[in-house]
Amino acid sequence: MLLLRSLTAAGVESARPLASTQSPHGNIDTPCITCHTTADWKVIQNKIKFDHAKTGFPLRGRHATVACRDCHADLKFTNTPNKCQDCHADLHRRKNGAECELCHNTNGWQVSVHNINEHQDRFPLIGAHAVVDCYACHKVGTVGQFNRFGLSTECYSCHAKAFDTAKAPNHRAGGFSTDCRECHMSMDNWSSAVLTHASGWR
Repeated sequence: MLLLRSLTAAGVESARPLASTQSPHGNIDTPCITCHTTADWKVIQNKIKFDHAKTGFPLRGRHATVACRDCHADLKFTNTPNKCQDCHADLHRRKNGAECELCHNTNGWQVSVHNINEHQDRFPLIGAHAVVDCYACHKVGTVGQFNRFGLSTECYSCHAKAFDTAKAPNHRAGGFSTDCRECHMSMDNWSSAVLTHASGWR
């Protein structure tokens, strides 16, 4: 009799409809416990078990430590923009294009010159230029600190002081051309100059 009662009670329990909750996140097929605790909807678990890579936007670098609400202002997660400029101010004022990943990565804004593929067009970073800090050439200006279109590619535009103060030989007194490449064939250092007829020396 006791066994029959417990089986009947179990049957009644399983016949009850499960409570349904409308998700504020829209049409996502993820159990609530993946992100929330049973204590309160507002409490988010310390380690969320949701695989963000499945959304097409894996959380790498600094994105992995950002609070969910910093990106998901709207609780309907499918409305979240995923382009750099959607969340980050463009200090370059679109002068360098919208492809931030050409210079930056998710580990931070600091740029390694070896990662700047765009430099292979009008001013390749070879020789000593490959190890120069970006800010040495790209001064902070009104159109953004790395506006590449406003910079001259002529050596003299950056090395005028070296030209004017050169003593052995004195470039000014010798009437040398300000086109440094006439004598300085290598971009590794100044000392590997080759004096040509065009330079005024024989």
